[in-house]
Amino acid sequence: MISKSIVKHPVTILIIFILIVVLGLYTASNLAIDLYPEIKFPALAVTTTYKGVGPEEIEKSITRPIESVIGTVGNIDKITSTSAEGSSLIFISFTYGTDISEAANDVRDKIEYIKNYLPEEAETPMILKADLSMLPIMSFIVTGNRSPEELRKIAQDIIQPKLEQIQGVASASVSGGRDRAILVEIPQNRLEAYNLTMTQIASMLRGQNVQISAGTLTEGNKNYLVNTSGEYTDIEQIKNTVIAYKGGTPDPMNPRKTSQTAAIRLSDIANVYDGLKREETTVLVNDKAGIHIDIQKQTGQNTVKVADSVKERIKKINTEVPTGVKIELISDNTQIIKNSLNSVVKQIIEGAIFSILVLLLFLRNVRGIIIIGVALPISVVITLMLMYFFNLTLNIMTLAGLALGIGMLVDNSIIIFEKIYAYREKGTKHSSAAMIGTQEMIM
Repeated sequence: MISKSIVKHPVTILIIFILIVVLGLYTASNLAIDLYPEIKFPALAVTTTYKGVGPEEIEKSITRPIESVIGTVGNIDKITSTSAEGSSLIFISFTYGTDISEAANDVRDKIEYIKNYLPEEAETPMILKADLSMLPIMSFIVTGNRSPEELRKIAQDIIQPKLEQIQGVASASVSGGRDRAILVEIPQNRLEAYNLTMTQIASMLRGQNVQISAGTLTEGNKNYLVNTSGEYTDIEQIKNTVIAYKGGTPDPMNPRKTSQTAAIRLSDIANVYDGLKREETTVLVNDKAGIHIDIQKQTGQNTVKVADSVKERIKKINTEVPTGVKIELISDNTQIIKNSLNSVVKQIIEGAIFSILVLLLFLRNVRGIIIIGVALPISVVITLMLMYFFNLTLNIMTLAGLALGIGMLVDNSIIIFEKIYAYREKGTKHSSAAMIGTQEMIM
């Protein structure tokens, strides 16, 4: 019997409990904290980018072919799709209980069947899982006496890399401002004059801006990898790119024909200059342009701990950015977590204290109350230890469970204690009363 073994070996049981409590306190300090438990929604999204193409063509060449093969995957509840300019989004809902990782593999296998039938210019379809951890845990704003483009460069070159180095941070997303771009403007009349198309020009530029492997070079017992450096390094190289030939393609075997051929360079028909991409997102802070940074944490990490680490790093980064530029916190979801958890913890402690006071008022037995009072925190610590080993987070749901568990512990403790006390009043010895009383009420 469990109760008999415990009563007969009090020192051993005491040592075991001390070891468990010490281990429980250690693991509880490393327990991940979040507002809600990690929920895996049975849903996937398949997104495909095909720049410069209208919604009707996207629907015909990408969305419908992918939908047709995805529909054969098992356990699908509903499929919805959106075809917009330059992109296709297909949302797949599965029935609850479906293994979403296995479903993602099935969808990926189906897409592989038709991958070669999709347009070559379209990007590879991406499969995304619905995950609450992808939501930002906090946001910052970068402002200063600089243009939005300069602020964006500071954010991308200085702030973003330092934030993404923090343990537990998955990504730091930068929005606002515009990135640098080499712009090529070609008047329509020049295209017609040289009998060229935009597709031809884009193809020539793409084909000459590559870096490919040229094999290996062996010297003695060493092998050297050889790469051809064919990427553009300055704007003049882009301007001098040969995009066509006037008078036919040069023929090395026919020098006379080659001499009659003239190269048409990009600068002959286009205006090429160093500029900025089209502005897609505008960030305003008190009517002044700024840069927005979202912080996303890694799955399973302690949200509060990650947020505190980010805040400490931001203080340091503020001293490293150029004078006049500052980083400010504008939203912090972890504050809601802290307030919610503190409220629940406060209610648990108050409930435990009032339970002990009520027991003291009615039972009038200090020794018994001390036993019940010690059992409560030990049980909580052991529970937190098990939560750590089962990869559970400390959140509103688990804390609510702990609150209910403490109430149940108090009830059970009172029932067993009352039974033992009844046997003591009949003259039964301490050890016998403990064993008999516990065995009768253990169920």
